Amino acid sequence: MLAHLLGVLTLIGSAILLVLGLGVTAFGLARGDRRLARRAALGTGGLVVAYLLGVVLSGALAPRRVLPFGSELSFCGFDCHLHLSITQVDMEEDRIGLVVQARSDAKGEPEYPGYLQFRLVGKRGMAVAPFQEGKTFREPIQAGQSTTDTVTFVAPPEDSPYTLRIIYPDLPEALLLGPANSRAVGKTTLAIGD
Repeated sequence: MLAHLLGVLTLIGSAILLVLGLGVTAFGLARGDRRLARRAALGTGGLVVAYLLGVVLSGALAPRRVLPFGSELSFCGFDCHLHLSITQVDMEEDRIGLVVQARSDAKGEPEYPGYLQFRLVGKRGMAVAPFQEGKTFREPIQAGQSTTDTVTFVAPPEDSPYTLRIIYPDLPEALLLGPANSRAVGKTTLAIGD
């Protein structure tokens, strides 16, 4: 929870510094002060490069972890209110059906697990998209409620054992620094059993 909050605050602070740096660059150019404009542009460019390097390293240096079957993976805004776990596995030849439970412990606002991206990750690291991509958890979960939905994959049996990766694939999670970065979160997966 703290990592996500700090990642969001760092992103907001960096965006403010970026806008400020671009403003000072424009101001220097408008006044004809090339020295000020050059320094502001170099400082702003350095900030952008350092931040993007931090984003890449956040995902690259995160440790890989597999949570045991039945464990919950939590997703945070300013608080961690959305929790997902696998409750049942159904395997037939190359089809794997996972019953995923989404639970909200929010006090008043609904949670939207439909925004999450589900991928089955094999032992060689290959990620498999669900058979019914985008059709899970269509309804929001009201505060304090839980619901289940089935996510079905068609995956080759020779790449097992599989684990389930769940991430928010969009902004701002892809731009956060540290363990809240979507690439770092994606390195923690849920075991689907034997």
